[in-house]
Amino acid sequence: MNEQNLPENTKKEVKETAVPVVSNDSQEINNDSPPKLKENTGSKGKTNSNEASKSDSKGDSQSSIQDNGGASLASEPFIDLLYNQIESIIGGENPNQFLCLTLPGQALTATDFAYDYKNNAEKGPMVEANESRLANKLFDPCRVTGGDNGMTLPYQYRSALDTLTPKLNEKIAKAKNQLRELLLTPYPYDFGDENTKSYTLQEVFYRLYDDYVAAERAWSEKQNKKKEALRKIYPDTSEENNIHYNNEYLQWYEAVARGESLELNEKRAKVLSVFSPNDMDILNGVLDSGSGAELEQAREILENIQRLTPDGGIVYPVKFNPTNWFELLNTSFIPSDLLDSPESLAMRLRNLSSRRITLSSQISNLTNLIDEEDRSKELEKNKNDAENARDALNKAQNELISSYGEGVKTVIDTAFTIAPIFSGGVPNSIISRLASGLKFDKNDQSVDSLVDKITAILSKNQKLQNDYITKSQQLSNVLLEEAINKNLLQLKQLLPPIQEQLERINTEIQEILEKMKVAQTVNSGKETESVQTPIVPEGFTQVLIDVAASQIDKESNSHSSASNSPYGASLWFAGYSGKKETNSSTFAELCHSQNTSVRVGMNVAKVGIEREWFNPGIFVLTKDMFNVSTSRVSPIKDYSEITEERLSDMSRSHILPCYPVAMLVAKDISIQVVTSDQLSNTFSATMEEHVSHGGGFLLFSGAKSSSSSFGSSGIHTSSTDKSFNIKITTPQIIGYYLQATPADKSTIMDEISDDEMAAGFVTISKFVEDYKKLLQAMNKNNTEQQN
Repeated sequence: MNEQNLPENTKKEVKETAVPVVSNDSQEINNDSPPKLKENTGSKGKTNSNEASKSDSKGDSQSSIQDNGGASLASEPFIDLLYNQIESIIGGENPNQFLCLTLPGQALTATDFAYDYKNNAEKGPMVEANESRLANKLFDPCRVTGGDNGMTLPYQYRSALDTLTPKLNEKIAKAKNQLRELLLTPYPYDFGDENTKSYTLQEVFYRLYDDYVAAERAWSEKQNKKKEALRKIYPDTSEENNIHYNNEYLQWYEAVARGESLELNEKRAKVLSVFSPNDMDILNGVLDSGSGAELEQAREILENIQRLTPDGGIVYPVKFNPTNWFELLNTSFIPSDLLDSPESLAMRLRNLSSRRITLSSQISNLTNLIDEEDRSKELEKNKNDAENARDALNKAQNELISSYGEGVKTVIDTAFTIAPIFSGGVPNSIISRLASGLKFDKNDQSVDSLVDKITAILSKNQKLQNDYITKSQQLSNVLLEEAINKNLLQLKQLLPPIQEQLERINTEIQEILEKMKVAQTVNSGKETESVQTPIVPEGFTQVLIDVAASQIDKESNSHSSASNSPYGASLWFAGYSGKKETNSSTFAELCHSQNTSVRVGMNVAKVGIEREWFNPGIFVLTKDMFNVSTSRVSPIKDYSEITEERLSDMSRSHILPCYPVAMLVAKDISIQVVTSDQLSNTFSATMEEHVSHGGGFLLFSGAKSSSSSFGSSGIHTSSTDKSFNIKITTPQIIGYYLQATPADKSTIMDEISDDEMAAGFVTISKFVEDYKKLLQAMNKNNTEQQN
């Protein structure tokens, strides 16, 4: 983190605790976090990674969470444990601030926020727009939510300002007018021209004061001119010349300074004989005081700071603390940490293999757009070769498809795709994983029997699929050439997109096969991994949690948004529905096992948000304001801390009940399912299929980010007989720290209480009426004095 501007004691604390540097601006964020959901026995401070990693023992089914003190918490809902663990580690005791976790996380790309801050370069408009969108979104007041509520801070802030108007105090207005009467009191004065005229006290004072200031300025300029003249005489700054320069200046100063000082003292005495400058400053301060002006100032600042974007949007600039936060988003994983298991990679090939066969078949069908008698001999030959290759492949598969159903075709296609890289045949574990989830109608059918039959087919017909793919590609090239030569518009439009997609698919398949070769060697005999992150980068803190799988299915009692379910299958699959029946049954298998635990490890950091244009302190003054709307800015009740009652009260259609002051960024995320029994292929297959669709787990998004430098995916999986491992390289925001807006104590327009009347507050209409009378009386008095 950037520690240049931190005091030494703060730098020491940051290094010791690994808590990220955040803003010290009291209006925005002071590195405080909310009160606990439940009492946590862990102490705040340094995280002992070595002690925490001891919980990663094999087959440990007991739910536990390692806090900083090594304490163990059990039998609580998973979301509560995770919430309290993050809260405990990040630290802070601000009673009006709370953490809101988002499900799933928001993927971050470092290049969207990068700029040359080291050379004090300005942020580009795209960077400012991206930062504004990230920092100024608003959330419902809750502990866990499915996303922002669609509102933004600048618009709600402006709406809140527009609903408020200051109360008017008649006593203060009268007192100020008495001061104005004093300043406007007639004051006859002779300015030295032997002509006494009538002025006001204020006019005489400022005319004399201006003369005094002008004399001071003239004396200062006279000294500077003398210094410049002497420097021309002694341009060399040697020691001897400087002595002559200083001596001559002192001689001149002694000769003229006395007279200049007397003249200045005379002018100052004239000012003091009329009124003291300090007393005038006091009077001006009183006249300039009064609550309510802040509202208009805030509106003006908000209006002046906004910047328009070409797409019609409006950007309100923000600052993140630390400044270099985007440089810290790169993953700490190294390539060897992210090797997927061969079974996981095979599941990614399923859709690609099926799609490639479908596109190859379409190429052959497009040939029929050319009448047989119009086809060249070369085209006819390539068409026949491709169809013969397809028939040979179908013949090898048909017996198995007729026995096991059409669902097995995808398994066979994928097995044929994988076969060339395994000299000893495709491992049974891969075929079993591909075939998991298939339903069999006959008693003699099973995954094991299917595996044996697919293995037998592959041993005899391993090259059939590659032969068909190659001949289809050759047919495609010849067909496109003939379409161009004969100017066949339909073919020229239909064929290139198929070729382009096939090229992309072939490239992806080849990349996955290369990874599979490496994984088959490296992962051989691999033991259950640890979820402990490889390193804890500067500014980040490590979070480790180990729970019984059944705790994920426990509903939290904490306040969450209505659109979100922070427990059960919805939580496990990060809110992604997918195949609901399959996901639900898979989750049931996970959480109903008594010997299964889920371990989570990640690095987290708190990034502060600063907004120069936002002044929430205005809302502290609402007791002295009217409200022109039926909606309140925030709850009227005063609270001393964040409670479930307060969150519920804040959720009742207020304009700005809370606002984000910091982001919670997570990276280097590891999730592991560990069991003392054997994990089923169906469970692993469902998990991998979920990953292949870009799905995430728990709070974490599986989306790809350019900040993840390894592979084409942001999520990597591997498995053993007793564990399933997930590594997520995508840095992401998993929550925001929200600050509760001060209580809105404003009253309905012109509604004045007895206590307020006694203090001098009046309705706007009465204030106007009384002020008119006061001005009329002043004018009458001035007229009488002039006459």
